[in-house]
Amino acid sequence: MFSVGHVHSWDYVGSFKLSYKCCFLLTIVAIFVSGCAATISVKEHQKARFNRDDTVTVMCRTLDPMGFTGELEHLLLSRGFDVVSQEVAIRKAKLNIDVNYDNQRTQGEVESYNTTELRSVYSLTFSYSTRFDGVFSERKIIKLYGSLIDLRTGKIVKSLKIDRGPLSSKGNSDLLEKLVDKL
Repeated sequence: MFSVGHVHSWDYVGSFKLSYKCCFLLTIVAIFVSGCAATISVKEHQKARFNRDDTVTVMCRTLDPMGFTGELEHLLLSRGFDVVSQEVAIRKAKLNIDVNYDNQRTQGEVESYNTTELRSVYSLTFSYSTRFDGVFSERKIIKLYGSLIDLRTGKIVKSLKIDRGPLSSKGNSDLLEKLVDKL
């Protein structure tokens, strides 16, 4: 005879199968979600060294509609880097052209820029692509590639990369912050 509080052995088997299925499902979800997270990597040149006390100028290689140049300057400055703005760092050579060739007049301005003429020791150059995230109603970084270049030697001291997974919920500022922390 069985007592009132007695549990049959097949009840343990059933609960084991249920917990096994839950663990398996949670493992699959964890693998899927971790694969969708953003990856931030900073690779350093084996021989070249970066000195945080030297000046850094941040420059976007393309148009910067998201304003990440200003965000990166702010983050670098708040972490103790010596940041020189792009406007101050670039030496501009402006030429006014006004040439008259027998009643044919040509007028205009020419501006010349050269990245190696920066009044800075390092240049942090980057480019990025974004997508519109309908859930959060904002544009998010999909990929960001950058290089920290020693302007004295032309060597790439560090290579930077952000690669956002499709379901990553991190904001752009969080990703840029983590990137700067890895420098």
